[in-house]
Amino acid sequence: MNGEDASYKEMLAPLKLAPFYIFFNHRQMLSELRQQGIREAKKTTANITLDETLRPLWKLTYYCGILLDWCRPISENDPRFWKATRYLSIVMSSFLLLAVFTFELAQLFIGIERSLNVHLIILNIVWCIPVMVGVVIQEQFLRHRREFLGFFKGWRRVEMEITKLNPDCIMCKSRRMHVVMYAIHGGLAIAGLISIGIDIFNRPDEPYLISHYKSVRDLVPLLLICFVHLAAICLTLILLTLSDLVTSFTYYHAGLAVDCLERDARIVFARCFNTEDRLFITSLDDNNQPENVCKDLPKSCSSAEIRVSLQLIWARFDNVDQLINQANSLFGKFLVCSQGVSLFMITALLYSVFYYLGDALRLRSTGLILPYVMNFLSLGFRFISSMLISAQLHRSVGKFRMSLNYLLSQHWNQMSKQDRDLLRSFLSRLYTDSLVACPLGLYNITPSILLSIIGLVVSYVIVLLQSK
Repeated sequence: MNGEDASYKEMLAPLKLAPFYIFFNHRQMLSELRQQGIREAKKTTANITLDETLRPLWKLTYYCGILLDWCRPISENDPRFWKATRYLSIVMSSFLLLAVFTFELAQLFIGIERSLNVHLIILNIVWCIPVMVGVVIQEQFLRHRREFLGFFKGWRRVEMEITKLNPDCIMCKSRRMHVVMYAIHGGLAIAGLISIGIDIFNRPDEPYLISHYKSVRDLVPLLLICFVHLAAICLTLILLTLSDLVTSFTYYHAGLAVDCLERDARIVFARCFNTEDRLFITSLDDNNQPENVCKDLPKSCSSAEIRVSLQLIWARFDNVDQLINQANSLFGKFLVCSQGVSLFMITALLYSVFYYLGDALRLRSTGLILPYVMNFLSLGFRFISSMLISAQLHRSVGKFRMSLNYLLSQHWNQMSKQDRDLLRSFLSRLYTDSLVACPLGLYNITPSILLSIIGLVVSYVIVLLQSK
């Protein structure tokens, strides 16, 4: 019996521990599900701010010693040695850009005096003008450093206010567009530096190079000359990328903020004016149903709640408008300079492509026309992508106006007179003072402006070809 009892107890032992195993497994399963839910919530509710979008550019310009803090303030705990090194690097980069620009400008004037046709100085223009724009961009970021810091601080505050207005509204959910733009600009910069380095070694006597003068070639190694030119071009490309992406991403995130306000307005009207519930209540009244049935239905918001919600949306929109007006003034100086120079260079490069196209087809060689084609495609992409991304603000404001017009017409009879007057005043505000990217108040960046620019470029190219 004792042996049978012992074996029986051994058989029951796992069954006694089974509740504990089930309990611990249940807790582990709940913990895993909870962690999975937290991860999914972080994935779905993460809002990509403008600071996070511009952080790669901020780190690049800050740690490479090109600019001081312009998007985020410098940490006060940085050692003095690193601060002094950074200041020295900024001074050296500025001196390098000024020196190279002075040389290229002098060579451009010499080329204009000696050349018989425009196409002979196109490469001098391509080498001179971007360096000048780089000097202007660096000077603007250094001179207006405090204004830039104040602007991005104000933008962080506006993003927090819009998020508090509706915590479920996410302005920017995906990094795809930002990553693609960074990758394309980085790829274009690397390809440009490689092609320029090869061009310097293959044709060191070109007039736009320091090695054009034989005395310099005999005195200074060609590798050092190549390094000087590539360093200046690298700084210029970084500053041009900074000018394009900072302005376009700022206007793009402003458009996303307007989209968020548009969704908030739709949510307010959907919550306060549920058309299906009101039709159902009307049908119950027609059928002489008891009053307590109608009381159980969801009630709409009061007129005061609607008015407060619309006033909050209007206030957030005014804050975005104020920052965009500040951005138009702050970014406008180097943005107008950068886009104007890009337009001029695109016209000159397209003219050179058509000028050498006949010789390239006759000789069946792309060596003569390839540099012009590559520069034209690179500049064209940068210009068009910057304009289209900045035009997101114009599209978002247009969508916002259409939504408010639709909501006003859809719920006109359900709104009180005060709510109707408030919404009509808001719409009048949107029509009379449209929120749009407008550098220095000179021109509005909209998708339709690209058609005007293309027509302008084609007209100038035709005039230049006729003067050939």
